Amino acid sequence: MSLTVVSLGGPVAPEGEDMLRAAGIASLATAPYPSREEVIELLSFRQPDALIVRLVERIDETVLRASPRLRLVHKHGAGTNDIDVAAATALGIPVAAAVGANAHSVAEHAFALMFALIKDLRAQDAFVRGGGWAKKTYQGHELRGRILGLVGMGLIGRNLARMASAVGMQVEAYDPYAPDAAFGADLDDMLARADVISLHCPLTDQTRNLINARTLGLMKPTALLINTARGEVIDEPALCQALQVGTIAGAGLDTFSPEPPAPDNPLWQLGNVVLSPHIGGVTEEARREVSLITCGNVISLLKGETIEPRFLVRG
Repeated sequence: MSLTVVSLGGPVAPEGEDMLRAAGIASLATAPYPSREEVIELLSFRQPDALIVRLVERIDETVLRASPRLRLVHKHGAGTNDIDVAAATALGIPVAAAVGANAHSVAEHAFALMFALIKDLRAQDAFVRGGGWAKKTYQGHELRGRILGLVGMGLIGRNLARMASAVGMQVEAYDPYAPDAAFGADLDDMLARADVISLHCPLTDQTRNLINARTLGLMKPTALLINTARGEVIDEPALCQALQVGTIAGAGLDTFSPEPPAPDNPLWQLGNVVLSPHIGGVTEEARREVSLITCGNVISLLKGETIEPRFLVRG
């Protein structure tokens, strides 16, 4: 019997496609963010054995039931908040993720957002393009000597901690699940002390709107907020208000709620924000690594073989 894989939200890297083809597995991909109706219609028609989840709104029970042959759902990345893992588990469908594959890329992106803000690169780029040249008015700063507060100390947080330490930042971290007691800082205290807060936690019931009006109010008026985690970790209206009135100095955002964000999102009007379209983990190097891990796991599981336990997501 032939096997079929559908990649929702775009194809995997060419090296991944080659792996699937060599294993005798047919693959096809949708455009980014297909509608729920389009997904259900496609899965009902093609009856795939596995789904690779890239850019899609939500994989719920109805979507999972659209293909009776479905044996696996694999996230092309690490976060699985767009997959109803509990529903998949109840249906006997394992869920896997390419944990750690893009950790270095995301850490670099968070670091880049910090530099863009602290060096005022957005405004300086526009200034020069507009014919300006007045170095005496520049008010950029250094990251050296500043306190970086990390919310989450998984692979991304640890990578960023090493990068930040190399430029002379003092690193503190809050992660109640990390085994190392050194990462057990009190969140409120760290928010009040840090010059930069960078979010690297998964989206859970406990982390949804973790950064809100109250927690933003604890931060320094000179503080910067970086989010390369999930948009829902931040209460966006509260953040907009904090940026408008100067509760904090600026924000670097790679993720939003919802995605893609609305064209009239008030963040677009703010000059103290640097934005990117959820691409922190999709450099060519990271995309290739994610695709190789994802396709390798898909091939193994569809052939009845085991994969490393760290890639399996518990319901």
